[in-house]
Amino acid sequence: MFRRTRAGLLSVSLLPLGIGFAIQPEEPKVQSGPVSYTRQVAPILQARCSECHGATTKEAGLDLSTYASVMKGSEFGTVVEAGDAAASLLIEMVTAGEMPQDADPLPAEEIAILRAWIAAGATNN
Repeated sequence: MFRRTRAGLLSVSLLPLGIGFAIQPEEPKVQSGPVSYTRQVAPILQARCSECHGATTKEAGLDLSTYASVMKGSEFGTVVEAGDAAASLLIEMVTAGEMPQDADPLPAEEIAILRAWIAAGATNN
């Protein structure tokens, strides 16, 4: 009887561990090779940011509609530190959940694309 009880308790105690492994989020998928500003980054910025940070709205003086304006930054300074994603305000804002305001947060895959682009030097390609 005690063997059955121990086996049952062991199975129940290991169950959360198995469930934890089963529900781990997938790693974001980023295509191999260099990230393209034109094909990958600009569409993310257009879809997620342009309502408030476009050519006509420019909240906080930030226009994310062109490569030049992205690199120019806002009235508070640069938002992209080429080669250093961790120091880039753009990454800080989207990972902290502060941006986009009043909208769904960026998916991990899109954040990974932005990070990879900045880390690779934030080139206009």
